[in-house]
Amino acid sequence: MALDGDRVKRRSADVNRPRKWDSYEKGTTVPSTVPGPRNAIAQAEARFPGAARYFFSPLWSYLKNELVGAAQFQQAIQTLEPNVVSLLFEDAPRSPGMPVRPKPFDDERARRLCALGSFDAMVAAVLLAGLAESIASQELRERALDTYLDLQVLLRQTPILVALAPELFRLIDLHCKHWAYPSPSERMEIVIFSEEMPTGKDLEDFRRGTMTPNNET
Repeated sequence: MALDGDRVKRRSADVNRPRKWDSYEKGTTVPSTVPGPRNAIAQAEARFPGAARYFFSPLWSYLKNELVGAAQFQQAIQTLEPNVVSLLFEDAPRSPGMPVRPKPFDDERARRLCALGSFDAMVAAVLLAGLAESIASQELRERALDTYLDLQVLLRQTPILVALAPELFRLIDLHCKHWAYPSPSERMEIVIFSEEMPTGKDLEDFRRGTMTPNNET
């Protein structure tokens, strides 16, 4: 009604209304990006400013395995909101024609990313985990996944994500596998589902290795 109310007609026996929104909700079809007066993305953005950023988020490209190599992950991160980009990348290239260099993702920068508490901050953490996999960096992978898990605490309370969070985070969890090393030459990938992760003191115990959540390998 908020977006296509003028096309809703009450009849004697039923209500005639556009059915495209049912298909979008069920995931059977995706809104078209072709411009037009009835473009669903433009309609949603006009009524609910910021909605289009969710639709065009690079998170979906990552979850569809469309991002390959460090350069693509870095380019994807640079499409996020400015406060995220400025935290993670230098302001300008060091020489003309060169790409902007990423800043070291250390503990302090991870803490500041968590403090943003936004959807794009979470996406950045997920993309950093993907970047870490592309360059085989265990340190970056662990820090990025810890940041992703910390950000979930705030995002699960965000009104727009409350109903979607369980499904969204489960899908991310299946892509952002944790690494374990049974031997120096062997790496095992472990899926740890976020809803089964401990919180508070239990989370600290888990990180110290004194508590183990349910997981799948």
